[in-house]
Amino acid sequence: MRRRRLLATSAVVLSTLMCGLGTGIAHADTGSALYVDDDAAGCTDTGPGSQAVPFCQIQPAADEAAPGDTVYVARNTTRYAPVTIRSAGTVDAPVTFASEPGDNSSATRTSVLSSTATPAMTFSGAQYVDVTGFSLSSIGTSTLVVSGSQHITYDTGAVSTTQAAPGTAETISVDGASSGISLTRLNIAPESGGLAFASAAGAQDITLADDLTQLGGGISAAGTTGIHLAGDTIRTVCGNAVSLTDGSSGTVENTVMLPEPEATCSDTAAPAELAVDTASAPHVTADYNAVNPRPAGTDYDWAGTTYATSQAFRTGTGQGAHDLDQTDVPLSTSSGAPSEHSPLIDSADAAAPGELSTDLHGARRVDDPLVTGTGTGTGTDTYDRGAVEFQDPLALGVAGPSSRTVYAGVPVTFSAHLVNPWSDSLDGYSYTFDFGDGTTATSTTGSSTHTYMRPTTSTDLYATVTVYRPDGTRMGTEASAYFPVEPVPPLTGNLTCETGVPNTTVCHFDASGYSGYPITRDRITFGDGSTAVAVTGSKGYAQHTYAAAGAYTVTQQLTDSDGRTATATTRTTVGPAYVAVSPKRILDTRHGTGAPERKVGPGGVVRLKVLGVGGIPTSGVTAVTLNVTDADATASSYVTVYPYGTSRPTASDLDFTAGRTNPNLVTVRVGSDGYVDLYNAHGHVDLIADAQGYFTAESSSIDDRMANLAPVTPTRVLDTRYGTGGPKGKVAPGSTATVTLPKEGQAVETVGAVLNVTVTGGTGSGVVTVYCDSRPTTSNLNYRAGQTVSNLVVTQVCAGGRIRLYNSGAHVHLIADLQGVYTNYAADGSDAPVGSPFVPAVPTRVLDTRNGTGTPAGPLGAHSTLTVKAAGVHGVPADATAVLVNLTGVAPTTGTHLTAYGAGSLPNVSNDNLATGETRPVLAVIPIDANGDIHINNANGSLDVVADLEGYIG
Repeated sequence: MRRRRLLATSAVVLSTLMCGLGTGIAHADTGSALYVDDDAAGCTDTGPGSQAVPFCQIQPAADEAAPGDTVYVARNTTRYAPVTIRSAGTVDAPVTFASEPGDNSSATRTSVLSSTATPAMTFSGAQYVDVTGFSLSSIGTSTLVVSGSQHITYDTGAVSTTQAAPGTAETISVDGASSGISLTRLNIAPESGGLAFASAAGAQDITLADDLTQLGGGISAAGTTGIHLAGDTIRTVCGNAVSLTDGSSGTVENTVMLPEPEATCSDTAAPAELAVDTASAPHVTADYNAVNPRPAGTDYDWAGTTYATSQAFRTGTGQGAHDLDQTDVPLSTSSGAPSEHSPLIDSADAAAPGELSTDLHGARRVDDPLVTGTGTGTGTDTYDRGAVEFQDPLALGVAGPSSRTVYAGVPVTFSAHLVNPWSDSLDGYSYTFDFGDGTTATSTTGSSTHTYMRPTTSTDLYATVTVYRPDGTRMGTEASAYFPVEPVPPLTGNLTCETGVPNTTVCHFDASGYSGYPITRDRITFGDGSTAVAVTGSKGYAQHTYAAAGAYTVTQQLTDSDGRTATATTRTTVGPAYVAVSPKRILDTRHGTGAPERKVGPGGVVRLKVLGVGGIPTSGVTAVTLNVTDADATASSYVTVYPYGTSRPTASDLDFTAGRTNPNLVTVRVGSDGYVDLYNAHGHVDLIADAQGYFTAESSSIDDRMANLAPVTPTRVLDTRYGTGGPKGKVAPGSTATVTLPKEGQAVETVGAVLNVTVTGGTGSGVVTVYCDSRPTTSNLNYRAGQTVSNLVVTQVCAGGRIRLYNSGAHVHLIADLQGVYTNYAADGSDAPVGSPFVPAVPTRVLDTRNGTGTPAGPLGAHSTLTVKAAGVHGVPADATAVLVNLTGVAPTTGTHLTAYGAGSLPNVSNDNLATGETRPVLAVIPIDANGDIHINNANGSLDVVADLEGYIG
């Protein structure tokens, strides 16, 4: 017999290995060690099997092993050839086959593969043999075969079979001449669809404990004495999960039986999860199991009777007093591990025959404090049903810096975030931080502060934290994301404001650089003399309501902990909201409406009450919009409308010629006691005023208000002379033309429109009324036969951007030019408003070619354009978007029209249409170009032009 070198330390090494694997196998105190390593240079199957010259394959080592010997097999990437073990150890000196020490994960177990119809491992006539840490696989046949062998223990490994015809091969097979077989903590995968385990008649004392079977059939024992299943998880594709027949005896406890969740079975039979035949039923004990059959199967088939529920099984057999079935629980995940709060947790029988103190993975039994335990036996309330014990979910989560950006020279705190649903005490835990720049720190609190001295250049840093338990063992290491170290940026503020409810602004602010040094002081002043507002944090918003409409400068002042300061400013414009009313006549001196029944003489003033009449509220109104019309004038004159109690401005609102009827839209602030004055310069004239709407700073009923006015490039939306926007041809008396606004006027937030409406070519006299829903009795425009006349109209917009124009008296052409749209506060689902508030102003003459106001004196010639400064003068802010101007053409030498516009080329629209020698005003919304200018073009002949500022759009 060849000589074998005895290893004095072999017993210590083996004891350490088995402890690491979590097995309970006992060993002799002494023995020899044999080594197998097919990757080792110089390995040979002729021996001696030492560490220096190991065997290449397992078979010669198995043939050489004697009682008490241990065969260490290297964990290589290659797979070893099949082996037949005939070794005969003793009760005190078993023969042991073990993988070299390692973590025993499935990726590093010693692998044995049979590529022919040969089992990967066969025990033939073997006695007292212990195997641990192997992964066995066979193709087309049984993988682990036990034949005529006694006292065989196979612990902690994997066994699988592939490519065998269903029903032709069992992954693990035990013959009737074998006994004392223990198969524990195994992953068994009968991938061919065959049985995971089968024992033949005559087999004795078989234990399967804490095994996980999946991807095939279940466990079968025929005529087997003393078969014990304890804590197994059996996932089947076809057939019964557990089948005990032909007078078998034993126990089935703590076992979870259920089908594979995503597998299908072509078998048309109705399998049971636990099937025990009549001959075996008196000799089998079943309890503490959990069953969940396929839809076509049943829970139990016991002594020839099927039971669909655990309750029925208990009642019919007296077995399964503590069983669970599909009515109680989703039994298990695909890995075999229960989920938190599962009834499988802490509900097993710890004293079940064959049950182990550790689970499939070698993990200890633990009590789950979140589950009320219902188990029994030694270690009650700590054992779980199935192969996997639910472990303390204390885990290391994401670890990283406290701020998104890390700056050089600025302290940053790193934290280890533990997931601790069981509320474990963390006393004694320690944390080692590696900051990625060559420095480390240890903490007992789970956080550590570090200052990086230099910015990174091309490579981002990678910081980690390692957590250690109180006993010094490592819990794990977690890394933060890659992150750069950046130079500290300058402190800057960012401030934007938008209109909220009337006369109110909402200012959003933030600060860059605050991640480096915290903001210690942040104040906002709103530019109206009000007290500065202190805001907290470096990002947010502040709201402020102004006492008066206008444009204001908002300022943000910042200070950070490093003493740096920054200032940001922005402009905000606030103003009232416009509320359109159903037009109603509130003044008519011909009939004594609103004033005495008589003409207004030269220099005469009509005091007109506007609050509380014509649909205008009695309070909360800052300005009103009136359609003012002259009638039967005895001389050419003009009318100025202004707030009662204030000085009359030099501007005019309505210029007219004797004997003609002319309307003009007027917006005027409301004077004291709710009155406005109408001044007539020359001759005698009847004055008519129809209320159109009002401006208010009240915040109620916002949805019905025209909050912001958005000027648009003047666009012709209707011209019946050419079929633009409607049928070609004159509109008949009593007929209505419908205008559909272009896309920009059809948004859901559009509540009103500003149109310049013109009539021309009338066959007689009549009026035009512009409206949305119900037609009012008042008019927006009066015309005579052959007259061309215009007026500005503000109207509500119906669904789909539609507006109606009613013609009363004669056949006439109708023209409508869109000048702006009123919107509510928000548009397109965003926070930013469309348009800006309208701010009424004291009427101011900004242009008069007769005396050189705003431009050199002299008439405006044909095809000529005036450029007039509109922004940054006369109280209009430099960033205003449009102005509201009362535009008057004076005594043209021939029939002509004036067109007012902002940027770009001359649009094909008109604002003021005039006959030869006629003087006529019209209110116009005029966009301001990038230079702060507006433009006024004359079509024909020459005439003087006058423009009076009425307000602006911020």
